[in-house]
Amino acid sequence: MTVKECYEQAVAVIPEVPEDNTDMQKFAVTWCNILLAETFPYENAFRKGKGIPLLSEVPKVREETEEIPYNDSMVRAAFPYGMARWVLRENEDISGSHEYYQLYSFALTESVPAFFAEIEDCC
Repeated sequence: MTVKECYEQAVAVIPEVPEDNTDMQKFAVTWCNILLAETFPYENAFRKGKGIPLLSEVPKVREETEEIPYNDSMVRAAFPYGMARWVLRENEDISGSHEYYQLYSFALTESVPAFFAEIEDCC
């Protein structure tokens, strides 16, 4: 999913149309970079569970046409809600912003599979 597609989905879940929020689309890259930083531990947990090499630093996007460089299930499930919270905040809808933050948090935790490891008894 590209940054622009994520923004369009964020606006659609509110529900609004991108044409009514073109002035906020300029923030989509910045919002995406914040989401990348917030979800970095979740991406690495996903990678660890799948046996994929971990990332050593948070990636950044520079253009709205760039693909968001995290696992697709997390990006599609959580990022639009995370971005929608800022769209609502810019519209001064604080309660809506909180609601979409909760949806984002839930989608984020649900999108990362659990992995199991042996526990060593130290006693």
